Amino acid sequence: MMRCKELEEYIQEYCSERRKIKWEYLDKHYSMLFPAFVENLDILIKNWCGEQNDKEQDKIRYIIFQRLRTSGYTGTYEISMGLSNSMLYLDEYMSCVYWKSNLIYENINSDMENVRKKLEQKYIRIEEYELLYLKQRILLDDWKLFFKVLERLSSKIADDYWILSAFQSETK
Repeated sequence: MMRCKELEEYIQEYCSERRKIKWEYLDKHYSMLFPAFVENLDILIKNWCGEQNDKEQDKIRYIIFQRLRTSGYTGTYEISMGLSNSMLYLDEYMSCVYWKSNLIYENINSDMENVRKKLEQKYIRIEEYELLYLKQRILLDDWKLFFKVLERLSSKIADDYWILSAFQSETK
């Protein structure tokens, strides 16, 4: 595990540059995520309402986003979105959908190929478990960027909701 940290330090400059470039790209194109984000949110709310009709449910208290670490191993790169009451993870009727956000995780394979090439400049042998460790670190960077994008998506939903509400009140 000591060598994994050493490898991580060696590619730190590459990762820093990658984050910067990726954020600039996401900053320009985050609106491409909006339709899928709203669609998944709509599915969650419909599922929640269905459960509420069947059983006595508390109000929605949390919107949950979970990074599925196993999706980094399998290459599916899914995010779990959920709605929960005040029980959070103990909510037995939590509504949950899986979302594959291509915009966030696109180019991960080419990024890993770049990491491998960079490492091969200094290290003769690179083990698969070391690359997997570095991939998880890079996916964590992407996860952090997703939360920056999420802030903008949420703001866009709030703005659109406000405009729709204002329009509906004017038409009445």
